[in-house]
Amino acid sequence: MKYANQHFITEAYLRAWCDPHTPNGAFVWRVSVKDHSISKKSPKSLFAELDFYTTYDSKGNRILDVEHKLQEIEGKFIALRDKKILSHQQLTAEDRKTIAFFISSIFARTKRQKEDDLQIWQDYFRMVETLPLEIAGRIKETLEYRHVLEQDSKQPMPFHLSFFVNATAPYLYSMNCAIYETETEPGFITSDDPCVWFDPAIYNPNIPLTFFGIGSPTLNILFPISPRQYISLEKNGLDGYIDLHSHPNETELVDCINGLIVLNSQEYIVVSQNIVKKEWFLDNQK
Repeated sequence: MKYANQHFITEAYLRAWCDPHTPNGAFVWRVSVKDHSISKKSPKSLFAELDFYTTYDSKGNRILDVEHKLQEIEGKFIALRDKKILSHQQLTAEDRKTIAFFISSIFARTKRQKEDDLQIWQDYFRMVETLPLEIAGRIKETLEYRHVLEQDSKQPMPFHLSFFVNATAPYLYSMNCAIYETETEPGFITSDDPCVWFDPAIYNPNIPLTFFGIGSPTLNILFPISPRQYISLEKNGLDGYIDLHSHPNETELVDCINGLIVLNSQEYIVVSQNIVKKEWFLDNQK
């Protein structure tokens, strides 16, 4: 069945972590966050599920609009990464738009996000059942409730992706974009949830919280794009290409970024070499 195996972390993105010393240079190294076990895997076999984004019409036909749109966003970013970012070419406004849409979508399309959305809808249904019968009855008669019950509660990704990307990508586009580069081995890692969003404002009671930090001047988004490079988006941060090789603490900085990737992951990280460093894991930092 065409487009049945749908990746929530894209195969083309993961290929940047393929180890040239594996057969045909076609495998990455997958590491369990739980027990740190490592195994050789093809990017094609990683982070995919049957019809992860697929919806169905009234006749049971598969609707692949989300899958095709995500492929379009992915294709533009992969071309940008491999043709311009790798060679440190200056980014245009259109390039920054491509980065914003890809990072926004990669954050929203993960297995964790889908599981969270399914839980949100289940919590909503339970809440409706606790309301007085008259109010609950009126809610259940609405088209919106029936739509959620019949579609979104079973397959939340189309609604979630559309809403999240449209709400966040314009703000990401406005942020400064720094691309950090390292020569350390094995370099930057990635994971089953590789886009790290964090905002120090959540620890400051005097700063109002915003939707995923959008609008916050302190929001920082980190996203590894290969073992050699990661993108940092920050409203008032640095912009352009930054070589970490001349930094005296390059190894420690890379380990710190990789530690954030591990902390944000759900089950697995991906490494470009058969190397696992204890510095990446909180359970080894005691």
